[in-house]
Amino acid sequence: MDVYLGLDIGTTSIKMILTDGEGKVVESRSRPLGISTPGHGWAEQDPEDWWTGVTELLSSVPGNVRVRGIGLSGQMHTLVPVDREGKVLRKAILWCDQRTASECAGAETLLGGESRVVEMTGNLIYPGFTLPKILWIRKHEPEVYRNIATCYIAKDYIGWRLTGERATEWSDASGSSCWDVSARKWRSDLLSALGVDEGWLPPVKGSAEIRGTLRPELARRLGWGETKVVCGGADNAVSAFGLGVASPGDCMISIGTSGTVLAVTESTAPDPTGRLHFFNSVLPGQSYYMGCMLAAAASLNWFRDAMGRDLTWDGIGKAVEETPPGAGGMLWLPYLNGERTPHRNPNARGVLYGLSSMSDRRHVFRAVMEGITYGLRDSFELVRAATPVKRVVMAGGGAKSAVWRRMTASMMGFPVSVAETEEGGAYGAAMLAALGGGLSLDDVREWTRILETVEPDFAEKEAYDRGYVQFQALYRDLRERFDATAGNG
Repeated sequence: MDVYLGLDIGTTSIKMILTDGEGKVVESRSRPLGISTPGHGWAEQDPEDWWTGVTELLSSVPGNVRVRGIGLSGQMHTLVPVDREGKVLRKAILWCDQRTASECAGAETLLGGESRVVEMTGNLIYPGFTLPKILWIRKHEPEVYRNIATCYIAKDYIGWRLTGERATEWSDASGSSCWDVSARKWRSDLLSALGVDEGWLPPVKGSAEIRGTLRPELARRLGWGETKVVCGGADNAVSAFGLGVASPGDCMISIGTSGTVLAVTESTAPDPTGRLHFFNSVLPGQSYYMGCMLAAAASLNWFRDAMGRDLTWDGIGKAVEETPPGAGGMLWLPYLNGERTPHRNPNARGVLYGLSSMSDRRHVFRAVMEGITYGLRDSFELVRAATPVKRVVMAGGGAKSAVWRRMTASMMGFPVSVAETEEGGAYGAAMLAALGGGLSLDDVREWTRILETVEPDFAEKEAYDRGYVQFQALYRDLRERFDATAGNG
């Protein structure tokens, strides 16, 4: 049987799927990943752990299939500095790492301010982005900096290990802080102003273009032929493509460890305020506006570990359903690790407000789920103002919860669909492998099918609208306090 293979280098796991030529999942496997936090707000991984997981997964491919192509997906922004011999110089600094706030501020000042940076790249410079990580290394790890030859993002490092070819593509380059999203090119003047060598950045291709073929020694070990590897894309862009979010007006709301709201557009104009990210999609001529929250399901996981270990996820859903919208006046600000959209505030922190002697953990779990969804609504309102939204597809672990699907539809006041496949970035990566292998876009679009559409409950929406006003006001009330207590815990 001929199959297409998708690999997703995620934050907590590496996932591999095999699909046939009609998009049916033949095999799905994963390997877990750990995260190290050597400092407050820091997050790192060893790229060798990625490679070990990838090779284990590739070695597990059944011998009765022929891999026609490999597609890649992975966590955005994560920096992997490599020397001339291909040696990784330090652990990868992840997308959720918040150590570079001063580097971001310094770079924006040097480049002429926030508005000028948005004009140059389409985005503000965020602490999690790639370029400020390079600037941080220059200041704090000069020996590492002096030996840099290439700066990879996660899936591009794996692509290099697979093929020996240096490359990246539009969607991951978009999150680097040195890529002009509108013009689709590295911003040479920006790099020169900041003193960063443009030669460290890989050549850029299309997401469905062939990156190269498997290294001969790896192909021999696996017993494969000259298997092609396509460039792939950034996790959010590839996940959206894998859900069929691939036409202007399509929108994805994803509730995973982080949360995203992404809408496809053919516009070349970024959000002038910089509150929304503006990135290239995996398809030619398309980009997307995106809002990102750093602790979506991570918030719910944190509370489950703290006060609900005896509950299954279905049990948490039941507890939420037993409590009316509004959580008895309780609110949760889901800013455990700072926040990107819309606040761009690394000092923001999680706040549970409104506890009383009548409160129990059912109220807490509903407040947490509502607070995460309010945070996503912040992004949804900004996205909808930037480009028309015609349909919404929900993804991630949150999409598996019936109560969360209904809450999202009602809170946004918009029908929410769920796709038949739940494979995320790995599935979209297999779709890109199929495109690179010769299937047409129309053929690949037929792989995606809608399983269910949930309509909003407008009676519930009224309660959520009242809660949303208080949610926004609570952040405004505490914004000064967040900054005043930064670094105290």
